[in-house]
Amino acid sequence: MCLPPPFQKRSSGRKGGPIMATPIQRLQTEVVVVGSGPGGATVARELTRKGKKVVICEAGAYHKNFGYTIFLLTMMDGLGLTFSKEGTWVIRPKTVGGASVVYCGTAFRPPAWLKDKYGIDLSQEVDELYKEIPIRTLPDSLVGPAARRILEAAQSLGHEWKLIDKWIRPEKCKPNCGKCALGCKEGAKWTAREFVEEAVRGGARLLLKTQVDRVLTEGGKAIGVRAKGPDGWMDILADTVILSAGGQGTPPILQRSGLYDAGQGFFADPLWFVMGPAPCQGSLYDVPMTAGMNLSADGIVMTDLMPPPMMYTALVAYSGVKGVVSLPKVLQVRKTLSIMIKVRDGLDGRINLDESFSKPIDYDTWWKLNKGAVLAEEILMKAGVKRQDLVKTGVLAAHPGGTVRIGELLDKDCQTEIKNCYCMDTTIIPEPWGLPPTVTVVAMAKRLAKHLTAAQEVRAAAQERA
Repeated sequence: MCLPPPFQKRSSGRKGGPIMATPIQRLQTEVVVVGSGPGGATVARELTRKGKKVVICEAGAYHKNFGYTIFLLTMMDGLGLTFSKEGTWVIRPKTVGGASVVYCGTAFRPPAWLKDKYGIDLSQEVDELYKEIPIRTLPDSLVGPAARRILEAAQSLGHEWKLIDKWIRPEKCKPNCGKCALGCKEGAKWTAREFVEEAVRGGARLLLKTQVDRVLTEGGKAIGVRAKGPDGWMDILADTVILSAGGQGTPPILQRSGLYDAGQGFFADPLWFVMGPAPCQGSLYDVPMTAGMNLSADGIVMTDLMPPPMMYTALVAYSGVKGVVSLPKVLQVRKTLSIMIKVRDGLDGRINLDESFSKPIDYDTWWKLNKGAVLAEEILMKAGVKRQDLVKTGVLAAHPGGTVRIGELLDKDCQTEIKNCYCMDTTIIPEPWGLPPTVTVVAMAKRLAKHLTAAQEVRAAAQERA
């Protein structure tokens, strides 16, 4: 997609001449959306459909090459080398569409407690999503041999291992591909880019490589954002500001805007992999997270999932001396069966102003990781992996969130104490999570768009009566 820059570059003057101060440029719109991941893209698309003038600020670029690890690294913050203060590895995409470009397309409905405890009923929005995409389990023809082998082994041990809902269009999905996490070249996997592109076709403006610094306020109300793009600093003035820069990106913006508690305590949903070779085609070729089980009482989710080979090698090496010794087993990657264990952790740690973060792994989290690993070992051995061939990787943080929680820094409509400034990404989740968040975030974004549209209609009606 070819998009014009927000402003034309100006000459810096004659060579060797004095450096002149350049005034901050201004752009006027009705709504500015910061970030183009699932939350921001959905709000932008829904409001554009209602005729709103929308500007989307994306810190990353519009990457077009998918399918190989080298392309994946170009989309990542720090080329994928982002770690917590404690050394936990975090994968943080910076690209149009955000994390949805490299997620596994797995759909979990919002937990019941979101409605029961917080009064947020997303049933209508979730039903809309399931019909529109559509979201469903994979047909039998796309259930690969490794996923099937793991499923049958788990079920034979009495586990409730079953097919998982996917954001995938089966008619476009290529069998034996398995590259969902490297970006889908076939267009089978839904990503937030689809909503961004629809919003742009509807009149929204997408500003690439544009990093928002803070929310501009006046009298306790948001009046826009200050951002730095390829052509320098700019003020984007707007009636409504929606921050969707992600679990690590949104808190620093709010901190610079005076909300210093943003980023205090968050979940990271840590995960690791247990894997080993078996006499069959490996998990590498399957649609990742085809099937699995949710031990909700323990806060453990387990699915079939094989990381890309280069990441697999790095995770094994990163797990310590035993991992380094196990590196020769990486050569059997084509026959390796792999299970991911993701767990629900607590709300602790801190996102700092420079987007660095601290997130210790406590005793309870290790208990969950270890229990999941034991179950995974049993399933894999039942599926044909020998005990001496089992490998366990280092820990990876899945998706930081809950950094600006509903009920604390946000009201039920996701508005901050700065009026007309909203958040819409994983930061809004009010409690420890441990699930793929995309369905919940997109449904919440649709709900927010409805709220903003209804509020505007009420104001317009009041003005007419006046």
